[in-house]
Amino acid sequence: MASTASFAVVVADRRAPGMLGRRAQQIVQQPLDGPEVRTALESLASCYGSGIDSDLNGLARHRDVRGDMQARSSLMDAEFVQALGAVEAAFAGLERSVDELDGQCSALRAQVNTALRTTAAAAEQARALADERRELSTRLALAAEFLARFSLADADSALLGGGSAAVGSEYLAALDRVAARRAECQKLLGVATQTAAHELLRELGALEDAAYAALLRWVMGRARDLASESALVEPQLRLALGRLQAHPALLEAAAAEIARARRDAVGRAFVAALVRGGVGGTPRPIDAHAGDAPRYVGDMLAWAHQACAEEAELLDSLQQGPEDRGLVAVALEGVARPLELRVAQAVAKTRALTVLFRIDGLLSFYAALFAAVRLPADSAFMATLKGLCSLGHARLVSALDALLADAVAFDRVPPTLDAPAAYAALLAVVDDILRLHEDSLEIAAAAATATAAETQPVAEHIARMLDRLRTEAHMVAAEDAVLRDYERTIFELNVLAPLLDHARGFSCLALWYSAQEAGYAHLADALCGQLVDLVKGKSMLPFGDEVDLGTLGECLAHFNRCLRSSSDLDVTRLVARLADHALARSIALRVTELFVAEYTRLYDRIGKLGEPVAPAVAALLLAPDTVATLL
Repeated sequence: MASTASFAVVVADRRAPGMLGRRAQQIVQQPLDGPEVRTALESLASCYGSGIDSDLNGLARHRDVRGDMQARSSLMDAEFVQALGAVEAAFAGLERSVDELDGQCSALRAQVNTALRTTAAAAEQARALADERRELSTRLALAAEFLARFSLADADSALLGGGSAAVGSEYLAALDRVAARRAECQKLLGVATQTAAHELLRELGALEDAAYAALLRWVMGRARDLASESALVEPQLRLALGRLQAHPALLEAAAAEIARARRDAVGRAFVAALVRGGVGGTPRPIDAHAGDAPRYVGDMLAWAHQACAEEAELLDSLQQGPEDRGLVAVALEGVARPLELRVAQAVAKTRALTVLFRIDGLLSFYAALFAAVRLPADSAFMATLKGLCSLGHARLVSALDALLADAVAFDRVPPTLDAPAAYAALLAVVDDILRLHEDSLEIAAAAATATAAETQPVAEHIARMLDRLRTEAHMVAAEDAVLRDYERTIFELNVLAPLLDHARGFSCLALWYSAQEAGYAHLADALCGQLVDLVKGKSMLPFGDEVDLGTLGECLAHFNRCLRSSSDLDVTRLVARLADHALARSIALRVTELFVAEYTRLYDRIGKLGEPVAPAVAALLLAPDTVATLL
């Protein structure tokens, strides 16, 4: 028991940690007189039955067995303790190793702590550097994106900043990229003020200005190539002009250079057509037809119109915006001076009025055509053409006025009361002009190229001429004291009749004809009244309100003698000098009817007199039917 207790104490003092120590402690501390121990001892007794008495109920036997067991247990405990000593030694060595390891770990821990304390600043600096590196990487990425979006590539800068433009797809694409970058910079400035954006914008603006200046020089160089008659428009030139649309000043300078080049080319081509003609002499030179003024003027104007169409097509192919006919007008400036000199010379040499009218019509017709093309009215070519129209019209009007002056240069009415012979020559020319004018109106209406305002001046001037002829005739007749009233009227009718004959059927004189036809009818009515008064005066009959029976017989006798033997009452003879015979017959009939009507009223009044008429006087009073027959 003592050994067991000492072992328990040893084990307890060792306080060996772990499962083995706890199990040994449980075994040592187990009491020997407990029910479990007794049951175990009985089982052992059955196993050792040869040397042990089966009667276990005796206390002595029990104690012997117990002592034996304790001895054996002590022996086993001693052996066990001895074995545990080795274990304890091993554990002690292990503990020493653990202590050594713990010391080493402590040393290492101290070294690590020292190292951590030493490297803490470096680690903090490394973290700061890492954060700074990440921030710089982010800034670098943002800067790269900013440059890609707002700046131009080096290749584009080199291409546009070279000082000379090699216009092609790459150059124009680079210009587009510059414009896009500038637009992005403008958007950036609209959001916030950015120094970099301002700087980039200045750089891009300077580069773009230099690029467009180089592009303008290239366009002007190509524009000079258009000075040839067979010029072809390069696609690159059209694209370059399209890019210049964004810069009106540069585009205007380029367009002016192109127009000047085409002006020189068209001027040379026109002079060549005038003096040399076509290739191989076909067509013939226009100057070869200088003797035929209308054809000569028409050929020159037709050439100019064809050149206008060709230049419009050529220049329109260069423009990508609205049509601008100002360039076409500049291109035609080379034609203006040679055309003006030759047309003016042709007009000055022409004497025939119909030829002058044809030239005037040609000039008016082509002026309307060029106006329809919308050439600027203030351009040199249109001003020249307008001046030629005025010159041709003035020359025609001057010739007509000269002929009119010759026609009205008379101071007495012919005895035959006919219109002056000079009137016939003037009216013949007027008739030819009016026929040509009507033909030109029909052509203009069919082609829809001229308006009434452009074709009426000649007709209006002719109408004024005809009015002048009638007015002059009236004034000369009024101043001729020898003529009687009815003779003046007959003369005016004879002057107005051919005027109406020549104006009849011309639509351009329809209004004038209607007004003068009414005047002609009024003159006829006036002549009828004058002849009735004349016949009444020669008859010496008392057509008044009172009838004097004392002189009635003498008046009737004179009237009867005039009816039977005198021509004073012959109305047909009185109107014989009327050129319009149909009107003469009509007036004679009307005068007779009117006189007979007056005589009938006189006859009725005489029959109703209160005093009886003497038989001799009654025999002289003829019946109205008889008077009508005799007249």
